[in-house]
Amino acid sequence: MPSALQTLQTPVLKDWIDYNDHLNDAYYLVIFTKATDTLQNHLGLTLEHIKNTGETLFTVESHLAYVQQIGVGEMVTVTSKILETDTKRMRIFHSMFNDQDELLATVEMLLICYNLESQKVTDFSLMMQQSLSLFASEYGPLTWPENAGKGIALKRA
Repeated sequence: MPSALQTLQTPVLKDWIDYNDHLNDAYYLVIFTKATDTLQNHLGLTLEHIKNTGETLFTVESHLAYVQQIGVGEMVTVTSKILETDTKRMRIFHSMFNDQDELLATVEMLLICYNLESQKVTDFSLMMQQSLSLFASEYGPLTWPENAGKGIALKRA
């Protein structure tokens, strides 16, 4: 049983490269956001579902860790895990790898269920509850990522 869903594979585009000749930090998040979109679609939160019901996800927090630099033309693959959920929130974790399966970056994100019609945070619909349960059975038991739950701090001597 796979422990994570492959949500994206993309080459690093020339426009994404910065003055240090590697992937600009903002484009790591662009790549991870595209992976989140794929995860949403996998769960049934398609554009059609969003238009018909107003149910969508908003990102409320992110923690991105840059592990290794990436150059133009490199192919990157993103895998995604759902770490935990409650009635209206989902904590996810994306990992980015190169063709040699080396870890390049990770991002942990907190997503919240939001209804565009009522313009408020809501509980997940029955469809989403079932999708989250199915995802857990397909991709569990979860191997907890090493970077999950880490904050930012300077090491004190």
